[in-house]
Amino acid sequence: MDIDYEKLMYLLNDMDDAICELIDKVLSDSEEDPHYSAVAATNRIKCYIQIMNELGKTLPYSSVEEFFSFEAYTKEEYRLFEQLRKKESQYYRGVQY
Repeated sequence: MDIDYEKLMYLLNDMDDAICELIDKVLSDSEEDPHYSAVAATNRIKCYIQIMNELGKTLPYSSVEEFFSFEAYTKEEYRLFEQLRKKESQYYRGVQY
């Protein structure tokens, strides 16, 4: 199967913005009845970094924490996000990267 590199890059072009939208929803979600997944957001960040690296693209970050810093999230926002992710990961059904 041949992959159309141009179309793949088109899809990936705004992925960081989409990830940030999900992070914002996770951070403002209800802790008692969450509707957005911190685990899914982490999975997306890790997959995005790996795929971009495999495509030979250099990103200004190489980890979830560095992604948060690059996107101007505070250390407190990252700490809260990680707290939510760890809590959710205990019952999350699906792959966790």
